[in-house]
Amino acid sequence: MSKEYTVDLAVAGCGGTGMAAADAGASQGLTTLVVEKQAQPGGNTKISSGFFAIDTKEQRAAGLKLTTEEAIRQLNEYNHYLNNGPLTRRIVENAKPTLEEIESLGMEIKLNPTSQTTQFAHLDNPYAGGSYHMYQNKPESWERVQKSVAEKGVEFLFGVTMQDLLKNEKGEICGLTAVDEKGEEIIVHAKAVVVATGGFGGDKDRVARLMHTDRMRGLGVPNMGEGMTALEKAGAVNIDSHALIHASQLAKSKVTQNTSKKHLAGFSDNPLTRLLLTPLMWVDPNGLRFTDENTVYDTVLWANAAYNVGGMYYIIVDTKTLNEYTKGTKLTVSKAGPGATDKPGDFVELAEAAVAGETAYKGESLSELAEKAGFDEENFAKAVADYNKAVAEKDDPAFAKSKESLLYSVEEGPFYALKAQAAYLGTVGGVRVDDHLRVLDADFKPIKGLYAGGANAGGYYEGQSYPAYEGLASGFAWTSGRLAGLAAASDLKK
Repeated sequence: MSKEYTVDLAVAGCGGTGMAAADAGASQGLTTLVVEKQAQPGGNTKISSGFFAIDTKEQRAAGLKLTTEEAIRQLNEYNHYLNNGPLTRRIVENAKPTLEEIESLGMEIKLNPTSQTTQFAHLDNPYAGGSYHMYQNKPESWERVQKSVAEKGVEFLFGVTMQDLLKNEKGEICGLTAVDEKGEEIIVHAKAVVVATGGFGGDKDRVARLMHTDRMRGLGVPNMGEGMTALEKAGAVNIDSHALIHASQLAKSKVTQNTSKKHLAGFSDNPLTRLLLTPLMWVDPNGLRFTDENTVYDTVLWANAAYNVGGMYYIIVDTKTLNEYTKGTKLTVSKAGPGATDKPGDFVELAEAAVAGETAYKGESLSELAEKAGFDEENFAKAVADYNKAVAEKDDPAFAKSKESLLYSVEEGPFYALKAQAAYLGTVGGVRVDDHLRVLDADFKPIKGLYAGGANAGGYYEGQSYPAYEGLASGFAWTSGRLAGLAAASDLKK
């Protein structure tokens, strides 16, 4: 037995994108229904920490005078102009009013100024580090936002998963089908549909195929790609879906799935995270050094470097370095990504425990370590020798690592290789849309009645990574959702 609803606007998904789309539609007088597979709103947006916006009242109060023109220029340049230029402009220009709208709905916001950025690589760029409008008291804030949107007449169906889109005889989208937790079908007849289901980060096999590696760790809400599959079936073209790779984790470490006032999703209280979050020597699965380890001070660049070697790499330390860390490292511990714990610990004992837990390897000699870790022995021996020379001479000809970070050599055994993995918070990118978030077909024509935003909409990123601007993905989620809802309302009025 099916349940049927008839509305002006149907929204699939209730993270920031879906909530903003529903609010925009209802504010324009559309009867609106939202279906959400989880038991509550929020999705990956609720796990995220903040909102990218430019020239806001919070920034002005902090003395920041930032322009949308410069923000757009930087984003286009970072993306090598592979992004959708008109879409990027509309998102950046509309982020400020979108932020003001969600604040009016009850979201509590506090600006994290550039001087307080956890991304130490952003300290000299206020657009990257001073754009982070951080969500405060998220459980209460989300309750207020949902209540405010419901008071505008929006109906929410939780525990309901979108299945497919409905088309009429003209090929226009006229609703969606869904299924509830009991397996009962729900049919929603609608004049317009916004797909805001959040990508497919929960489908590990699909992510592995897309990213050509199964060595990364997934964090976040388990979005399985129902919306993306339905969009493609309806004629949309997936142009740039990719994993939202975000920092790295120690292999198999126990991490949090939610953010708090102190830590981000992915935080682990293992003191070994201080090894993870300092620029020690890193090697790839063949035992070769592969990057300037100072990328650890930028969440995106760090994850990109790890992904480039398959999503897994190894931190190489000797016993002398571990004993130094027990007393306290002289290197600056990065706060990128989830951050490191300051909990004390005996680092030799901790490393031994990692070996016992099969997340690290140990060798009395470099040769033995190479054999156990599966490194090419010749590659590894040369990499260590070259690195030790760089430390001694405070000069890194291979990757130009700063002399301040060339602090710990690898000379006094036993030696250890700790596994680290790039992490991803779901997927971003998606189907081709225009600058109003109308979904386009293979001929670049709008599919009438169909809109997408957030992690279902493509064109805001270059298609493999995403720009290292704090709050960018979350800001895009809210802003694209709002623009999609406004476009649906405008198109229906026409």
